[in-house]
This record gives sequence, structure tokens and C-alpha cells, in this order.
Amino acid sequence: MLRDFLEKLCIELAIESIPKLNEQKIYPLRLGDDLVAIKDLDPGVSLQAQICPCPQKKKEDLFIYLMRANLLGQGTGGTRIGLDLDEKFLTLSLGLPYELNYQTFKDTVEDFVNYLIYWRDEVAKFESEHSIY
Repeated sequence: MLRDFLEKLCIELAIESIPKLNEQKIYPLRLGDDLVAIKDLDPGVSLQAQICPCPQKKKEDLFIYLMRANLLGQGTGGTRIGLDLDEKFLTLSLGLPYELNYQTFKDTVEDFVNYLIYWRDEVAKFESEHSIY
């Protein structure tokens, strides 16, 4: 199912190379400059991407800001902001452990990428506003 959805999405978005399942059982989907890791949950899907490198200055203030956004998914549209395993990158994740139709899948990917771009900009803005301290 997920493979079919990805093929249809790539055709609609004029993406030439359809992602192939890698050794981690993830489909790496490149959308512009963004790389979204899509995993089949059977049923459902999970999406994950790197927002940006984890800032070194004012980390605690940034984490409090991001935790507020994560609260009940209010500032993240149901996605979750976190850290990768090495704590080097902020990540955005979404898990939908239920059956999806193609339109829901497509809308979910679009919303996910929009939140990814939004939070990348928000973290950059937060850093620039707090860099003078």
C-alpha cells in the first residue's frame, strides 16, 4: 500500500526517482531540500525528518519553547519535535498507526513538510533573537 501511495505521490509532484525501501525498511523521500523518512507501520505510516542541527546556545530556553509547542500537539499540528539519538539534530516526527487512503496520506505528507519548514524557520528566528545574550 505505502509503495503504491509513494509512486502516485511522486507522479503527481513530478518527482523523477521513486524512493526505494532501504536496509532500515524506510522510504527516503526527497522533497526539495527536505528528506522525509517514511516507514510502513502496517497499518499506517510514520514520518520523520531533521529540522536543523541542535543549537548550542540557550538550549534550555529553546527546549522549553519547543515543549510548549509539543503540548497536546497544539503548536505542531499533531507532530512531535524531539532529538535524534545522538542529540545533534532537532527532529520532527509523526506516527499514524491506522489505515489511510491516498488522499489522507498525501495531505499528511504535505502538512508534515509545511510544519517542518515552519519549525526550521522558528528555530532560526529563536536563535537570532536570543544570540545577543
